[in-house]
Amino acid sequence: MTILYIDTEHDLIVDDPVSGPAHRALIDRARQRIEAASELPCLVTRFADVMPETTERTRATAIVIGGCTTDWAEYDFAELTGVLETIRAAPVPILGICAGHQLIGHVHGAAWGPLGSLAADETDSDPHMAPRQRKEQGFLPVHLDLRCPLFRQLPPIGTFAQSHYWQLEDVPDGFVARASSPSSPIQAIERRDRPVYGVQFHPERHDDANRDGERVLRTFFTLLITG
Repeated sequence: MTILYIDTEHDLIVDDPVSGPAHRALIDRARQRIEAASELPCLVTRFADVMPETTERTRATAIVIGGCTTDWAEYDFAELTGVLETIRAAPVPILGICAGHQLIGHVHGAAWGPLGSLAADETDSDPHMAPRQRKEQGFLPVHLDLRCPLFRQLPPIGTFAQSHYWQLEDVPDGFVARASSPSSPIQAIERRDRPVYGVQFHPERHDDANRDGERVLRTFFTLLITG
């Protein structure tokens, strides 16, 4: 058994001589933390290599769909066909993180878009990421619906790493919203009929002072897979 981790980052970043090594280091850290939380090996695969049969071929017991920094406008969505078909079929439990959360919403009909433009007198916290767009970055509070299985081990307000300027604008059909923040009201979604979850924040980027993301990962794997 394995955990299948889908890397959604665009080749523009992966193949860049500066950004590429940093991205690979980020993915390796995510892999290590998923393995620690699940106590299973984690296989990383690129989004364009995912086919509907990938889950069975890799003996995946769950899928985690990671984040990206590239604008969706840069993607050829034909290369995402296998990922989108896998999300729709949900052959095993799925956790979508950031871009993965957005893809889950998108394939089920939700609208998506940027948080909005900064006003002329506002400072851009990260000009290298979506210049002049509003962003959520750093460890920030998120209001949690404790009826969601992912949040059973957490208080009503958790603290999670954020790094995004794009968001879901409504809840997809067949899902319910399970978390919110002041800047982004759909911070988590739960599919009603299958164990499919999306979180806008990054639970894999926890640190010693902020462990709520680690608890979300462990809860996903222990409660939703091993029972």
